[in-house]
Amino acid sequence: MNRDGVRGRSAWLVLFVALLLGASAASAQSDPSIRDWGSPPGSPPPWQTPDIYADNDGNGIGNEPGEPSKGLTNRLFARVRNLGSSPANNVTVRFHYAPYGLWSPASWAHFKEIAVVTGVNLAPGEEQLIEVPWDLSNLSENNGGAWGGYTLNEFNHFCVLVRIELAGDANTANNHAQNNFGNVQTVFGEAMSLKFMAANPRRADARGELLLRGIPDGWKLRFEGIQEPKEFMLKGGEQRLITLTLTPPPARSPEDKPLKQHVDVALRLDGEIQGGLSFDVAVDHARPLLFPPSGGVLSPYLVGTWDLREGRSSVLQLVNPNGRYVYVWVALFNEDEKPLKCLRDKLSPNDLLEIDLRRALQAGFGVVKVVAFSDDRFQRPVAGVVGYQRHFTKSGFSEAPLHPIPLEILKGDLRLLQAACR
Repeated sequence: MNRDGVRGRSAWLVLFVALLLGASAASAQSDPSIRDWGSPPGSPPPWQTPDIYADNDGNGIGNEPGEPSKGLTNRLFARVRNLGSSPANNVTVRFHYAPYGLWSPASWAHFKEIAVVTGVNLAPGEEQLIEVPWDLSNLSENNGGAWGGYTLNEFNHFCVLVRIELAGDANTANNHAQNNFGNVQTVFGEAMSLKFMAANPRRADARGELLLRGIPDGWKLRFEGIQEPKEFMLKGGEQRLITLTLTPPPARSPEDKPLKQHVDVALRLDGEIQGGLSFDVAVDHARPLLFPPSGGVLSPYLVGTWDLREGRSSVLQLVNPNGRYVYVWVALFNEDEKPLKCLRDKLSPNDLLEIDLRRALQAGFGVVKVVAFSDDRFQRPVAGVVGYQRHFTKSGFSEAPLHPIPLEILKGDLRLLQAACR
């Protein structure tokens, strides 16, 4: 055999083994990721993911009605995993949020940072659940004007964006995901509304169109903020507040089964889909709510105190944890049981109402009684709100919950409240 031929084959063998080792080394890379569901207009859409959720009560079920809620600090979770064959060390996970909206990746600069988690280590194939606090207590938050001049208080639903960062990541295409929190409830024949933002990230004006999927036949639609969902104009950089009101038809009979309907809304600008949102509508029959006997905690009736003596002040905070609108009476009595004033207001789902009693009363101290009702006729009490009371003095303040009172007590006191509030 020709020695040169042997040396030639040996050289090729060495080169081949080197290529194999190089390919193996190249494939042994880390790939931290978070799951994104799909691409528009496919199903499911890319603005929803099961890897991002809120779970305030710790029951392991994310995004229940009231999760998340404004007016408090929520518990936010993101599930990340390493799809690569090498460890992913010192991964950074960033959490951001914005009001409910048709946000595109080009609009992510409008998202406000929630938290940054650094030093996350993921072994090959490992999955971790990252938890951060999500503070939505500042209702005047406007992200420096980045939300078109609107504040947190305008919205009851939100979008969360999670981004993953790692130097040398094998695949950066799976490093971000978005989720919209928008579960809503209504009853047959009654309207429900959602507020959301439509953003044009381009410098030039664009022709917009809303694409809606999942709305059953017979449901009524109404829009505020645009005249025609099939064609409207958005100026360059504009952010438009839109309200969508959906009304399911009345139930045909009391035996009609409750309905849960999934709806997708996408924004198309000059023929290109930019982003979207999704929500589930739970439709049920209107029925009276049951309240527990004395000693229970679920009630349409809350009581507390107020104190404006010698420079003191009192502030009430009422939160609506329901998925529907609630109407409230806030009746104020002095220490002699004399009714002084009754305040009426409406709380949208997950809404927060703050009442500074210095604006309603001059001085003194007494009792506050809060009753929640199902509509603006103030006839049917419902388990509607939870509340807190803060008493301020020169040295500081104290906070306590408004106390829930059983329904049978309200029945006896309702006539006195009606005299104060009618």
